[in-house]
Amino acid sequence: MKPQKMKIKIVYKLFAFFTILLFIFMLIINSFFYFFFNKQTIELHRNDLKEKVVTIANTIGLFLQDDIPANAPPPYLHSQQNHMGMMDSNSNMNMTVPPPIDPKLPYYRALGYYIKLLNKMDMCDIWIINNNHQFLISNNRHHKPVEYNDLPTGGIDVINKALKGETIVANSFSSVLGTPATTAAAPIKDAQGNYVGAVLMHAPISQLDTSVFYVIKLLGISSLLAMFLSLPASLLLSYYFTNPLRKMKQTALAIADGNYTNKTDIHHSDEIGDLAISLEQMGTRLAAAAEESGRIDKARRIFTANVSHELRTPVAVLRASLEALTNGVIKDPEKQKEYHQQMLKETIYLERLVNDMLELSKLQNPDFKTEKSKFILNDLINDAARAMRPFAAAKQIAIKNDIAIPPTEFTGDYGRLRQMIIIVLDNGIKFSPANGIIEMQLTADNNICLQIKDHGCGIDDSILGHIFDRFHKVNNERNKNGTGLGLAIAQQIATRHDIDIKVASKLDEGTTFSFIFPENTK
Repeated sequence: MKPQKMKIKIVYKLFAFFTILLFIFMLIINSFFYFFFNKQTIELHRNDLKEKVVTIANTIGLFLQDDIPANAPPPYLHSQQNHMGMMDSNSNMNMTVPPPIDPKLPYYRALGYYIKLLNKMDMCDIWIINNNHQFLISNNRHHKPVEYNDLPTGGIDVINKALKGETIVANSFSSVLGTPATTAAAPIKDAQGNYVGAVLMHAPISQLDTSVFYVIKLLGISSLLAMFLSLPASLLLSYYFTNPLRKMKQTALAIADGNYTNKTDIHHSDEIGDLAISLEQMGTRLAAAAEESGRIDKARRIFTANVSHELRTPVAVLRASLEALTNGVIKDPEKQKEYHQQMLKETIYLERLVNDMLELSKLQNPDFKTEKSKFILNDLINDAARAMRPFAAAKQIAIKNDIAIPPTEFTGDYGRLRQMIIIVLDNGIKFSPANGIIEMQLTADNNICLQIKDHGCGIDDSILGHIFDRFHKVNNERNKNGTGLGLAIAQQIATRHDIDIKVASKLDEGTTFSFIFPENTK
């Protein structure tokens, strides 16, 4: 059950990781949005306020240029008379204006109503000041009417710049208004284009903060809702990522139980897919290794049985002969001499068997190094033929070698290659009838090829594929002294030199061994 708990733990770790990542991502996005949205909103608010105050100033300029009668007194913006209070019965704001010579003049009354209407529509405070720093209209929603001398230094600077023709936006009147506010100021021109006053428009920042807070609130609620809806997707995604791990775990357990052919059935083109492929490759290689191990183990058992069999006969003969001689059963000197000769033969056979086993063991060892050097291949063929002619002559067998190529250089272990050729020649001599012929031919077509052909008894097709197995031999009178290791040794020597051996044989006609040398033979 522990592996199952580990699996669930990984799923929930991934789920927690995705959830935290989404939450952090949401915070970062919301923070960036708040910063840029707030900055953009303030900028738009300031620009909008600036455009409005310029429009109001231009409108008041039109009042001064178009609506004043020709016989009217000078515009009230130039008046230096005392201020008077004017309070509308339906308004909660204090408006201070200077008394005109005739309060019933239409331009004066229209301007007053225009300013009151703007205050109601924009929820802003609008002040009008003349170029003598006298407030003609200064309504304040939170405090008493404002006097010029009550203004802070920053506010006076804004008024002075506006009276000089600048349009400016600042935050210098918050202390006077009693609340954080943005102020826009614009100059007023008369008919001659002279700056005769200024309009100040105050907009509380609280309205802007309320709008920003509302938008951020909506964004936060939307983000939390999106995050809540994404939680099931995160959980499903976590299970999706861990599903290949569960499959690979099952495959690993199957491989541990010896089922090396088990597949993960994962087809991802990513690191998980690569891991699944590696796991399947490991199973394939373990299957091949297990098969090879079984083959080697079987070969070892067969080898042990063959060695035991090969050693048992000569050892039994030696023991029986020694017991007979020791116990005095054989008293005839001629018989004793015969026994001694038989014991010598068995000892020689044992020596050959042990030497062949050691030779084969060395050649099969990958760490065993052969002593390779350059030599002329033609000389090797002549040398091997010359060495075996005395043994062939004992059976009146002729060895003929036909070298049809010019002297050819080859790099290899001269002694081992000579041994390989002698082993095949020795077999040819053993299985050829008296007065027979063994033919050796060295040719060059695509590759250099050495053929050794005898005209002996041949090899049956059923055993032709096993002639290079260890301890494989024909148990007949011709091969009574053979160990069954000769051709196995010859094959190992050929393999060490990248030489391909092919055998063709027909019963009662003979056998041909072909040694095909590698292409780099010159």
